[in-house]
Amino acid sequence: MGVCYIVGTPIGNIKDITIRAIETLSTVDVIAAEDTRHTRILLDHYNIKKRVISYHEHNEKEATEKIIAILDSGQSVALVSDAGMPGISDPGSILINALQHTDHTIVSVPGPSAVTTAVSLTGTKGGFIFLGFLPEKRSERVDIIESFKDAKLPIVLYAAPHNIEKDLTFLYSILGDRNLLVVKELTKLFESIYRGTLSQINIENKKGEFVLIVDCAKPTQIDDETIIKELKTLLSKNISKSDAVKATSLKLGVSKNLVYSVCISNQDDFKWSSDENT
Repeated sequence: MGVCYIVGTPIGNIKDITIRAIETLSTVDVIAAEDTRHTRILLDHYNIKKRVISYHEHNEKEATEKIIAILDSGQSVALVSDAGMPGISDPGSILINALQHTDHTIVSVPGPSAVTTAVSLTGTKGGFIFLGFLPEKRSERVDIIESFKDAKLPIVLYAAPHNIEKDLTFLYSILGDRNLLVVKELTKLFESIYRGTLSQINIENKKGEFVLIVDCAKPTQIDDETIIKELKTLLSKNISKSDAVKATSLKLGVSKNLVYSVCISNQDDFKWSSDENT
């Protein structure tokens, strides 16, 4: 049985390729490429002479069958996209899902990715939500962004040059004004970084591929009066103090320590049950 390699390739600078990726592309029998002409430039640069076949979004099903037939014959195949890791907003998912139902081995050969390269420029500590390119259909775009509107993590998206203005306007309409970092043409000669907000950002030249990093939702400031009101509502239902503190913390999205502190500071406002200490 043949082996299928998922190979990461440069997202701009042709030197951003791993030694392992070069070795893999040099030793496989066939290379399946999103754009054969684009991939030929990379292969010629590293003097790699291999058979190259087409695998892109418009022929994924047919090309998947062809690749499986090649693997069935015992040959090995490397799947590459125009830039970055196949299957990350690029063709590849149909083939990878199909191979999971066969006896063929799938091997990932890690490489550059625009999403992680862009996020590394933000200083973000922890996770993020990656959504790739937004769908063209408005209802689908709304559903996706609404799902993550209140997330406490930054949202990362890709945007094509012809959609950048539309995407920014749309995000502002759903998310409101938020801090924004836009990276254009990562690792390429005219790489640019823009900082601003969804309502105010000046992108001088809109030619190129973009990564948008939208700041997470800011926590709502909860004052003591709001906490006291919620506690009183719960306690009027004969809920214990500890349960009331826990429920208030969950509902208002504040720490239990804060709620408990408000309890202590305003204990004369509450009537605790006889079996509880204040």
